[in-house]
Amino acid sequence: MLANFHFLRPEWFLLLIPFAAITYLQWRTGDYARQWQAVIAPHLLPKMIVRGSQRRLFSPLWVSALVIPLLVIALAGPSWSRGESPFAVDSAALVIAMDLSDSMSSEDLQPDRMQRARSKVLELAKARGDAYTALLAYAGSGHMVLPLSDDRNLLLHYLDALYVGMLPKEGKSPELNLPIVRKLLTKGKDQNSATLLIVTDGASQASIDAFKELGKASGMQVIVWGMGKTVDEMNKDAERGLENSALPLQEAELKKLASAAAGSYQRVSASDDDVKQILSRINRHYELSEDSSRPWIDSGYYFVGPIMLLFLLWFRQGWSLKW
Repeated sequence: MLANFHFLRPEWFLLLIPFAAITYLQWRTGDYARQWQAVIAPHLLPKMIVRGSQRRLFSPLWVSALVIPLLVIALAGPSWSRGESPFAVDSAALVIAMDLSDSMSSEDLQPDRMQRARSKVLELAKARGDAYTALLAYAGSGHMVLPLSDDRNLLLHYLDALYVGMLPKEGKSPELNLPIVRKLLTKGKDQNSATLLIVTDGASQASIDAFKELGKASGMQVIVWGMGKTVDEMNKDAERGLENSALPLQEAELKKLASAAAGSYQRVSASDDDVKQILSRINRHYELSEDSSRPWIDSGYYFVGPIMLLFLLWFRQGWSLKW
């Protein structure tokens, strides 16, 4: 808290300069001994002077010396924490890129990788509620399936319609989604607070190189969600008599892809731990990116009560201050 403490309007402290000068002059004016010492003999001076009320600590002069600085501090706007932005959306934009290449039909995950990926994305969508989400599909080409929408039912409808082999060109090129993502996010959503979630089972070196440029030029978060079993897991399955001709999950390449974009990698899990991890990363990235745009809270209002109580003293009979 102390590290963030500052004043929103520090220029109000300039008022303390003339106030200090006026207070000093008032104090000098109330010093009758100083005024008459050149006229009255020193041994008679204490007997001839009746000290004014302004010289006492509990006097209008000294109370005003307390009230005015408090008032200036309140006007300067002390602040140490941020509030919620009135223009902020409850959740950050999420762009989901689904891999529809042939390898996603492998059955190392039951019933297959595509079906598992669809069910995991459904879990994530339900956990996010009606937050802004877009859906892309790619293989050897990239396509926008659903633009940013806060209608969860619409997302689920389009997600159910995706299947392996529906795209016109074969391949596995997640980098082809990047121009689409940039176009989506320039239509109103802040790219720095958005997350690109790539649901896939592999990546090429060309894709890794393309995402290195993204990591340098954008504040958008990239999360790679790996679908499939690794070579070690498939070997263990084979030892138990579970033969599978599927290509193993390219986990090393996917980690490189996430690292190239300064993002993170998440392996699919049998439980909902992977969904919770991804949801946490999305929300944390949004909070960090939005923190600088949230307004500072003006805490000067806390001084209003004490100032008003001190001002009540001016309703006392004979309580006045002559300037």
